[in-house]
Amino acid sequence: MAGVALRTGVKPIGVSRGSAGVTVDLGDRGEVTGTDVLVTVGREPVTWDLDLDAAGVRLDARGCVEVDDGLAATAPRTWAVGDAAGSPQLPHAPGHAWRLEGSRGPRMQPCTPS
Repeated sequence: MAGVALRTGVKPIGVSRGSAGVTVDLGDRGEVTGTDVLVTVGREPVTWDLDLDAAGVRLDARGCVEVDDGLAATAPRTWAVGDAAGSPQLPHAPGHAWRLEGSRGPRMQPCTPS
C-alpha cells in the first residue's frame, strides 16, 4: 500500500535497508518502513558566536536578530534577512533574491531566471 508516514518531533537513530524497503528506527517512537525516506530538520539562525550585542544588535529568545517591518536591526544601518531574521522558510523563497537599496534596507524582489 502506497502512502506517506509523517512523524514530527522525532529523532531518527538509525536507517536500514531490507527486503521490505527502507526502515527508519525512531527509538521509543517505533519505526517506519517504506520504499523511500525523506528526512527534514528544523532551521535555526547561527548567530550565537557573532558577538552581535557588541554592535548593538539585539537577538530574540530564539537567537534571531530583532528587526522591524523593513528588516532593520536595532543597530544603525544594519539589516538582517533569511534565517538570521527569523523570516519564514517557505518552499518558494529561493525564487526570490534580496536587494539592498541604500539606507532603506533590503527589499524582496522577484528573481528573474536568466
